[in-house]
Amino acid sequence: MGFFKKLFGGAAVAGTAVATAKVVERVRANNPDGVGDVNQDGRVDYKDYVEETKKAAQELYAETSDKVKEAAPEVTEKVTDAVNTVKDKVNDVIGDVKENAGDYFAQAKDKVNDVIGDVKENAGDYFAQAKDKFDDVKDDLQDKVADLKGEFQETVEEVKEEVNE
Repeated sequence: MGFFKKLFGGAAVAGTAVATAKVVERVRANNPDGVGDVNQDGRVDYKDYVEETKKAAQELYAETSDKVKEAAPEVTEKVTDAVNTVKDKVNDVIGDVKENAGDYFAQAKDKVNDVIGDVKENAGDYFAQAKDKFDDVKDDLQDKVADLKGEFQETVEEVKEEVNE
């Protein structure tokens, strides 16, 4: 969110700078000899500059507003065309899905049935593989228990010998 805030803030600052420059240009164009006593109070002061700036800003606003009004129908037409294109594409996809939904479901059902058939067909093999793995683990465990039992008996014998000595 911070990125967009900075982006739009920067755009606002840039827009303000451009607008200010345009107003200054218009004030200079309207007053080639400098701002005079616009409000007719007998002196040239900041009030005269404010009035000239206001007048230039109003002129620029009116011109910009006219340009926007002229461009609006063209922009509206382009937006309408884009929306209609998207709408047509969505309708095409929806139509395709409606038209082929039965085929899509049949294909999905076939895939599920293939998997079920594979499991049924190979269940014995899967069970045998699992049993082999279990037997391997059982044998390994029995070997380890036997080794432990032998080591324990050796240790007991050593303790007995030491006690007898």
